[in-house]
Amino acid sequence: MADVVDLPALLDRIQGFPPLQRVLLATAGTLQGTLSAYLGAPVTVDVVSQRVDGEAIHREVDLVCKERDLVACAATTEIRVADARMRQLIIERSIGLGQIVALLGERTNFELDEVGDEPDRFWRRYRMWGDSFGYVITETFPKELYAGP
Repeated sequence: MADVVDLPALLDRIQGFPPLQRVLLATAGTLQGTLSAYLGAPVTVDVVSQRVDGEAIHREVDLVCKERDLVACAATTEIRVADARMRQLIIERSIGLGQIVALLGERTNFELDEVGDEPDRFWRRYRMWGDSFGYVITETFPKELYAGP
């Protein structure tokens, strides 16, 4: 799991959101385990599109719960990576970005930059980085799925 760089700022940004949404917005790193626990079924990463643009890799994914036939979260990412092994794993599209970081044992930092609340969705934009990589990720969640009891 990533180290949260500025916990007071993170807590300030998520004020006003319901508890479950705060948990999702504040999770530092991959959401697959959290979403799987909430939905009671595995959540996997489906790469919708990916393109290499010089040093940057642009990726769009859906976090999907196939057992429940739903998209739990959609994400877009701009990736900068210096480590050749990490870059190859990203290009192969076989596992999620958070899983790649964990697999390689890369120490990471997490900073929540922005959150939004709209009528049908809520979202977060954050940065996650380490010595050899940097991700800027925007994740969007369907509000009705996380409305609570």
